[in-house]
Amino acid sequence: MSDGSPSRGEEYALACEVSAAITSSLVLEDVMATVARRIAEALDVWECDLYEYYPASETMIATACWARARTPEDVAWIGTRVDVRECPAYRDMFRDQAFCEAYASEESDPVDDALMRKWGEQAVISFPLVFEGSAIGCLELVEKREVRRFDEADKRLIALLAAPAAVAIHNARVYRLWEEENRHLASLLDSSRALSSTLDLDDLLALVCRTAAGALETALCVIYEYDRRHDAIVCRALYEVAPTEEAGARPGMSWLLDDYPSVRVVLNGGRIVEESIRGPRLAEDVRASMEEWGAKSWLSVPVSFNDEPVGMLVLMETERERRFSAKEIDLARGLAEQAAAAMHRARLYRREQSQNDRLRALLESSRVLAGSLDVTKVLDELRAGAAGLFGAQRVDVDVALSGDDGRYLPLAAVLAEAADGEGGTDEQGPDVPLDELSARVMKRREPGQESTGDLCRVVVPLVLQGEAQGFVDVRLKGGHELGRDEMGLLQILAGQTAAAIVNARLYNTIERQAITDGLTGLYNHRHFYERLNQEFARAQRYGLPLSLLMIDIDDFKHFNDLYGHPVGDLVLAEVGRILSGQLRRGVDQAARYGGEEFVVLLPNTCRDGAQVVGDRLVQQIAALTRAAAGVVPEGEEDARSVGERIRQRIAGAQIPGIRDGSEPHVSVSVGVAAYPGAAGGPAELVRNADKALYVAKRLGKNRVEVFDA
Repeated sequence: MSDGSPSRGEEYALACEVSAAITSSLVLEDVMATVARRIAEALDVWECDLYEYYPASETMIATACWARARTPEDVAWIGTRVDVRECPAYRDMFRDQAFCEAYASEESDPVDDALMRKWGEQAVISFPLVFEGSAIGCLELVEKREVRRFDEADKRLIALLAAPAAVAIHNARVYRLWEEENRHLASLLDSSRALSSTLDLDDLLALVCRTAAGALETALCVIYEYDRRHDAIVCRALYEVAPTEEAGARPGMSWLLDDYPSVRVVLNGGRIVEESIRGPRLAEDVRASMEEWGAKSWLSVPVSFNDEPVGMLVLMETERERRFSAKEIDLARGLAEQAAAAMHRARLYRREQSQNDRLRALLESSRVLAGSLDVTKVLDELRAGAAGLFGAQRVDVDVALSGDDGRYLPLAAVLAEAADGEGGTDEQGPDVPLDELSARVMKRREPGQESTGDLCRVVVPLVLQGEAQGFVDVRLKGGHELGRDEMGLLQILAGQTAAAIVNARLYNTIERQAITDGLTGLYNHRHFYERLNQEFARAQRYGLPLSLLMIDIDDFKHFNDLYGHPVGDLVLAEVGRILSGQLRRGVDQAARYGGEEFVVLLPNTCRDGAQVVGDRLVQQIAALTRAAAGVVPEGEEDARSVGERIRQRIAGAQIPGIRDGSEPHVSVSVGVAAYPGAAGGPAELVRNADKALYVAKRLGKNRVEVFDA
């Protein structure tokens, strides 16, 4: 033992004192500071440093430093991590569990020599701290005043004091581990309490992010949600201990998994992946992400619920590379499970909330549809209802109904045709062709859908009175493919639409019956006067011509007496059909004025034009000689045409109930009146047309006369 060194008894007394210091505190830093001071004083050295050693990562962390004149650099050295792989002398010391010595002005390892020159050290001796056969730290003595040789007595004392120092590190580590577990459990408990207190997904995930970063002491934590529809991940929560402008993500940003295959591996593999920026097998997409975030270490934790991937939790360390312990990984797994539960519960809540919103929208649509008797309003509400149900950016809705000829026609055209009792041409407008989807739907009587890009098209059969008589064609722009629940809601909406269509049809029928003559299908006397007043007022307001035809079947009483009232009714009905067929559809109006009298209202038609119409009607109705009595030539259909074609096509035939050799004869007389002219109002226009009709009768019937004041 060198001069001034403690005796054997003093050595053991010092060892006991150091051991007592160990039991005085469980805070590793306090214990190590006391041990370092006592050892440095006992061996009369300038400085004593203590390190913790982590074999898995082959790193040492400076835990305590005591010096006779401690500098700011010495203080800053605490917490510094040393890579043992870069210091061969330390590596050999831990491997051999033996002293490691270095002296100035002597040949030594270049790395050690550079460090000694940097710190002004003359002699350094290091000794591993071993507990139960494993190195857990390092005791290092430094002399800066002069070159000093440590003899065997010094080494024996160092070895003696290293034992309680190793125990101190072990105890403090156990205590730290216990504290860490308590902190982890507290973090899980706090997260669990938060999960039960709110259903807001963003708040929940932000809490999990903050808890994970704090419990595992990382610089960043990000939670991504998996978007199955787009095969992408979406940043849902982000926590940074020290927020920066250069963060690699913000909530709401998304990335396609095709560009990040390593993320897909984590999601589908269900295995936690730990990576380091200097890892030899680091995937390029991960390397790019770590460089973007400035991360040195990266822990990817899959978030799944019932074995279904729902997202990923990522922990990042930006200051240094680190290895996550098994307990830290278990904690990360537990927090990921809580994130999964939060996502699942929030999704259920959002689904329930969305379902409630849709049901409310459906209820409102049903209420409106049930009270709507207008086709336009039915279509508008159907579009609004579909938009409310599915939240698409744009919703296009068409309804097609089957016609009598088997074609599918737009709803508005079918109902307008049903509401128009004036006959006219057989043209109903363009039909709606069945494509593959709508044909399949009508055949199976089940809804179907197809998606192209961001357009989802859904076709639902329209069941009217127990039969599939059409379909609803819905196109959702910016929507998504409908699930079973959503398809069910659309079917309900389609059913409500079907009921509204039935109501509209019934209303149109009743409304039509209220203004229509049942025998001829023309407007009745009351509705004629309503239209007459409207058209006369319009003609006066805009200075337009307006003409009126008053028509009477010649000798109709004699015809009835001769052939019977049933045949007379046929003649009246056929006159009504011809009148409708010879007029401008949607412009002119024909009505049964009473008995065998008819009137025709011709808006925007001058007197001469009206006379032309009257002449044509006389010729057409005169052709009823055989057709009105039900006589048809052999091989031809029953007469339905008008004008000269009827006269040319129909040959003579006997009418049932008419004696042999006789022929029925039908003709009409027509009176024409016009405005502007002598008529000062609607009633006077009718009287003038009636006067002209009287003239036609007096001049021999079967002719047209025009009122001329």
